[in-house]
Amino acid sequence: MDFIFISMPYAKFDSRWFAHVPNINLGILNALLSEKGKQAKTFHFHLDFLSHLRGFDAGVGDKMVGLAAQFGVEYLGLDYVFGSLLFEDRYQASRELFRERLSSVGFTLNDFDEFREVARSFIELAYSRVEPYLEETRLVGFSCSHYQLSASLLMCSKIKEAYPEVYTVVGGKDCSGAFANELLDHMDCVDYVGIGECEVTICSLLEHMDDSKKPLCNVMYRDATGKIKKSKSRPNFSPDSLPFPKYDFEEMGLEPSEVILPVELGRGCPWGKCTFCPDESYNIQCGSKSAKRVNEEIEYYQGVSSDLTNFIILDSDALKDPEEVVELSKYLEGKELSFHFAEFRAQRLDKKVLEALLRFGNWVSPFQVGIEIFCDRVLGLMKKGVTALRNVELLKMVAELGIPLQFNLFTCYPNMTSDDFLENLKVMDLITHLLVRDNISMFPGEFYLPTDCPVFLDMGRYGLEKHTQSMFSDIFEDFPMPSYSNYVYSYQFDNDEEQFKMSMKIREKAAEIESKGPRLNHMYYENATDGLRIAVCRDGQRTNYELKGSEEDIYLAAIEESQRISTASENLGISSADVRSVLDDFEQKGLILYSSDKKSFLSLAMKT
Repeated sequence: MDFIFISMPYAKFDSRWFAHVPNINLGILNALLSEKGKQAKTFHFHLDFLSHLRGFDAGVGDKMVGLAAQFGVEYLGLDYVFGSLLFEDRYQASRELFRERLSSVGFTLNDFDEFREVARSFIELAYSRVEPYLEETRLVGFSCSHYQLSASLLMCSKIKEAYPEVYTVVGGKDCSGAFANELLDHMDCVDYVGIGECEVTICSLLEHMDDSKKPLCNVMYRDATGKIKKSKSRPNFSPDSLPFPKYDFEEMGLEPSEVILPVELGRGCPWGKCTFCPDESYNIQCGSKSAKRVNEEIEYYQGVSSDLTNFIILDSDALKDPEEVVELSKYLEGKELSFHFAEFRAQRLDKKVLEALLRFGNWVSPFQVGIEIFCDRVLGLMKKGVTALRNVELLKMVAELGIPLQFNLFTCYPNMTSDDFLENLKVMDLITHLLVRDNISMFPGEFYLPTDCPVFLDMGRYGLEKHTQSMFSDIFEDFPMPSYSNYVYSYQFDNDEEQFKMSMKIREKAAEIESKGPRLNHMYYENATDGLRIAVCRDGQRTNYELKGSEEDIYLAAIEESQRISTASENLGISSADVRSVLDDFEQKGLILYSSDKKSFLSLAMKT
């Protein structure tokens, strides 16, 4: 066996997205190396943890699932359980710290020790499946992207202890950026850390292992003196040139109808500027697959089994090329496929793309869009490249089409002021009739501070003071790796008390809106022979408006999408002053939303 590739359990092992989705990196590497005449074996152990848990006392299993389901993986999840086994001496010295954090989420140290025994037995079982292949194996690789680093390192250390001649490599978001150096500095069981996309990294290692004169690419490593070095970088293969992932479905322990197959419409983010996002440190080259290639991949899977009809789109933004999404919908329409997730940037979504997404098939789970907040100044601080007006325009389109959408709502952000907070609440109140729609889900939450994001790298500029260690590292006494994996850091704002108050008020507003429903909160328009009728209901208080002549024309000018006032004025032959006068009246009645500069507007009523 030339290569073994392993995916260990994710912290969110309870999620169907993770418990039923094979690791696409393992699948691609399996196919790629097979094409090169190399032997590869893959182990998708993350698919096995739930079934392994069922072999234990139901109370222990329920508690572990509850821990994964109810509490943020950054605060206390399965990776901590494996971590306590990996760093056993640190854990024994830190039991009181663990006790305190466990108590805060309703668990005891005895509970955690039971979790440890489940994790320990899983590692032994997984190792027993890998061990028969290790004698002839040259390299073992671990894919680490969803808080699975501790389990991976624990398995890696067992392999290295028994077979020190086998090379090891870890890669993925859990070990990217500045942390790669810390990892090599403190984990002797790791020989290489991948710092780019897996295909070129592994092919480079393959070439180097066959001929040591061949250069390493896209890895961190130790030289002959033990000094940590960074290799040269090499661009990855184009997405269209990669083979279809190869999976051993019979070894997954899942029926084909239960498997959710990961697909990529491309890789990387076409924007890459958001100040809260560390994606740039992952060194992923942005590129798009053709619609034809994606369709061929899906047809390939259905050729394996007609029951393989569930898919999840992995891209951080599936709209690198919106026209490819539209083209893909023509292939997929009528195939009765199910899609469980996708992520899109608001700036690139329009009605044409949304209608195309409806033709993909059944959206089992909402797709996610980066709304973040309804305040232009804060969106500017985030460098989102989108406006509050555009966010609302998108929500209105989604509400009308009935497409399931979810979005995160930041309740605080560096340099956010009370004026920003009030602007955000004002817009939320104004669009309550959109936010209460059954197909729209809003999740308020705090700003996270992950390693390598622009805010983290320039704390003074953003008015933040961060803790010296990540949430993971902080629970261990004298832990040597402060930026362990991609765990977030605790922090304080310069205006911490003000930020806290704003955060609580935004959470309260979100909860208030969530308690309402569309029956008592809506805004509809209807074209009638005598003009435009708008029916408004706010918390059960009903008001009807009738617009005629220029008022009707102005309102309809921005009913499908936001419109610049100057453009509406020119198209309608009405002076800008008169258009603005009408719009000011509409704004007083809550019928439109102005842009922050009051140069554009969106009519808020939906179709009946």
